Amino acid sequence: MTVIARQMRQRFDQFVEGDGLTRGKWSVIVAVARSPGATQRTIASMLEITEVTAGQLIDRLCADGYLERREHPKDRRAHCVHLTEKAQPLLGRLNEVAKAHEDQTFVGLSDADLKRLEEMLDIVARNLALSRSQDEKKAVALRSVGG
Repeated sequence: MTVIARQMRQRFDQFVEGDGLTRGKWSVIVAVARSPGATQRTIASMLEITEVTAGQLIDRLCADGYLERREHPKDRRAHCVHLTEKAQPLLGRLNEVAKAHEDQTFVGLSDADLKRLEEMLDIVARNLALSRSQDEKKAVALRSVGG
């Protein structure tokens, strides 16, 4: 699964590099599109990157005119990140590329095959989430016994 995921990311990156986008940049644009008004901290968490890295990417995308920071309505220390009008065509292009990439990746698989694949991956994801949750509970229990 790791090899396939890496190959899919690399192929997608090849598709969008002609548009001047790095993986980091397009990932932030998509994250903001999915969660308009998210904070830098939230974006970093969604993308599993550091807040510093997220901040640098957001800074670059703001400088390029694709994102803008607005004051957070409840926290004066935080800013909400939003797409600009300039980002809309780029987001459309990313959607087109994603669709073409998906079509190429899954050629030869029927709708039933894809449904079953999705079901199996959902099971794997649930198992991993459950395992992570159990590990966290064990760690808390060990800290309380040792503390």
